[in-house]
Amino acid sequence: MLTDFVVQLFDEQPRRETAAYMLLNGKKTLSVLFAALQHGQLQWLQLYPTLGRADFQAAVKQLVNAHALTHTETGLVLTDPAAKMQAAARVPLPTHYQPWMGVREFEQRLLLAVQAVSEAAYHNNQYEPAVRDWGAQQFVRRWYAQNRQGKFASELTAAFALLPSAAANRMAARLIGHEFVGGAQAEDLAGAFLHLDDLARLVSLIAEHLDWPALQSLWGGRVALLSASNYRACQLIDAGRTRAQVGAQLHLKPSTVNEHLLAATIFGWQPPVERLYSPALRQAFTQVDPHELDYQKLLAAIPAAEFFHVRLFQILNLQGRWPRG
Repeated sequence: MLTDFVVQLFDEQPRRETAAYMLLNGKKTLSVLFAALQHGQLQWLQLYPTLGRADFQAAVKQLVNAHALTHTETGLVLTDPAAKMQAAARVPLPTHYQPWMGVREFEQRLLLAVQAVSEAAYHNNQYEPAVRDWGAQQFVRRWYAQNRQGKFASELTAAFALLPSAAANRMAARLIGHEFVGGAQAEDLAGAFLHLDDLARLVSLIAEHLDWPALQSLWGGRVALLSASNYRACQLIDAGRTRAQVGAQLHLKPSTVNEHLLAATIFGWQPPVERLYSPALRQAFTQVDPHELDYQKLLAAIPAAEFFHVRLFQILNLQGRWPRG
């Protein structure tokens, strides 16, 4: 079943298997993020953090031996689209999942919160916690102490009512409360992804409903995908600083500043192109193929450009955000 998942990570564009594996594990190097953007899979960041490297490699080898994937000089390519379609039917990937949701952490808090509120309703404070993670337990203790549980039951009921009934039933079957032990577990990878999608649906609803304070505080808000230094670098650029000035103020190497800005652009930051490129450089980029993904060819075509300019141009073009005219 793992091959049914892995084959869906590849297409007709060459892709290095290491970049695909690191994306699933949540590695946010620029090369991993750019490759994910190229293949339209940025949403799969940290989708499968427990996947072992050896298991992933074995699945790739099996797919190569079955002629579903083929090695090229620049990476693996999909050579059997039918195999990918059949795999997608057997192991559908979650369609609502996004890495900013923090669904796995939220699930632990949700299980503990439901248990705590349920047991408290029966005046019972002697029970085995549904989740053993110390951090999750402390989070829920603080949440409970802040009297966040008052409207929790009504908010959760309202949220479940907005979910598709099948998803709500599956999630309810996993909850633990007073004299009720759900604990239903996914039996296979397809079931695990289905559960992840159910959680993502719930988090999506919570994110939209600011009128659910108990669920909002239990969720904790969007997970920051970039470091504090990264966000600060973008703020300084937005304030009119040059890249050199940002590096000096934040004590960062020029390469680190560049990586910060490029990664932030991949995640949606709008860079001030008119200040990061000279007029002559911008004009030169209008003359090249906007679909060229080989940065070395672009550097050769525009000798005055840095790698930073080339990669930023590529990112914005892939996103449809490079300014025209």
